Amino acid sequence: MATEDGSLLDALDPSASVVVEACAGSGKTWLLVSRIVRLLMAGVAPGEILAITFTRKGAREMQERLNTWLEDLATQSDDASVKNFLRERGIADNEEAISRARGLFETVLTAQPGIKINTFHGWFADLVQRAPLQAGMAKGYTLTESVHALAQEAWQRYAQALAGTDASPQQTALDDLFREIGLHSTRKLLASFLAKRAEWWRYGAGQNEPVTFAIAQLQQQTNVSLEVDYFAHLFRDAPFDTALTNLASALASGGKAQQKTLGELELAGAIPDCSERFTAVWRHIFTKEDKVRDALQKFCLKTGDGASEALAIVSEKMRAANQMAIEQRVVKINRSAFIAGQALLEHYQQLKAERGLLDFTDIEYAAYTLLRHSEHAEYMQYKLDARYRHILLDEFQDTNPLQWMTLQAWLQASSDAGLRPTVFLVGDPKQSIFYFRRADARLFPH
Repeated sequence: MATEDGSLLDALDPSASVVVEACAGSGKTWLLVSRIVRLLMAGVAPGEILAITFTRKGAREMQERLNTWLEDLATQSDDASVKNFLRERGIADNEEAISRARGLFETVLTAQPGIKINTFHGWFADLVQRAPLQAGMAKGYTLTESVHALAQEAWQRYAQALAGTDASPQQTALDDLFREIGLHSTRKLLASFLAKRAEWWRYGAGQNEPVTFAIAQLQQQTNVSLEVDYFAHLFRDAPFDTALTNLASALASGGKAQQKTLGELELAGAIPDCSERFTAVWRHIFTKEDKVRDALQKFCLKTGDGASEALAIVSEKMRAANQMAIEQRVVKINRSAFIAGQALLEHYQQLKAERGLLDFTDIEYAAYTLLRHSEHAEYMQYKLDARYRHILLDEFQDTNPLQWMTLQAWLQASSDAGLRPTVFLVGDPKQSIFYFRRADARLFPH
């Protein structure tokens, strides 16, 4: 962050909303706390300032830095140091400013309410606790970070619940996943489902059957049917059958290599299982790189009499059937993942409910719902507008989409009411360290 061109001092202007890209070690804490000082010097009440960071350590460092600066201003024996402090932050160093600066420590210490410096999840938890009773938000819970241990215990409960239920949709879904991707990948997939449960809740919000809804949406997007056997459908297709017959006739007129290919195709065509038959035919038409075999293509081109056209129809229809089968398999795996994941999630949530626990994701989603989709959203947005007029956000690159949408709901409502607060965002999009919490640095430019 350069200061020679005055851009840094412009960023500290308490009346402006600013986004600052700053790499690690460039003085982001200095900048954030200096912005707070500028706000206080401009007459902003401490209770109107909200500063959010991503770790308790970061919040503590900001608070300690602010307290140290303000105490130093109050206790300096001469005005020279105070003047220098003010000039470094673009503040006039006249007598009135010096007097105000010396009184900030007492102002901040005695303010009710005071400056709010908190983590995202701490602020979300505060929102949830302040929600009206009618909102149905959890009260008196314990916030836990032991999500891995809880997830393992939920898995054990899930497995026990499935014992002796071979015909249940949940057991069938789990068996399908084991068969398709194996035990290790299944466990990894369902662990990812738990980790992304906020997105799952948001996606299925308002749906009585979120799994059914998700499957229907996926089928619509891929345009595949779960009931159709695309390989059997191909072998019943008259144009394909005609083209394959014409290709066989062309091969019958060829040499030993073509006669061999014809024999292999005839053997493949006699396989009863359509999927196995398709695989066998594919192997003699295409290379491992899924390209039509060069020798076959050259022979058909040389032979003429429609051989090339027949090969083109056969290869095109086989590729289309294969693509549909692949997409169908993807939908089926996702269907099984939705069913098994939802069942595991229910055990996980029940386990926490029994112990009076919430995790970060619960708090995050509760705040999101409260500010965006609940009947109390307008009331909560008004309460925020009535208190906070200035927002500072550290490490903005670590903001995940749900956190940003929650904050955006408030900012949009404030803007619509003509009460939008100033926003000061600081971070480095190259240094996102919370991808495991779904942080998305692509939000930074927006």
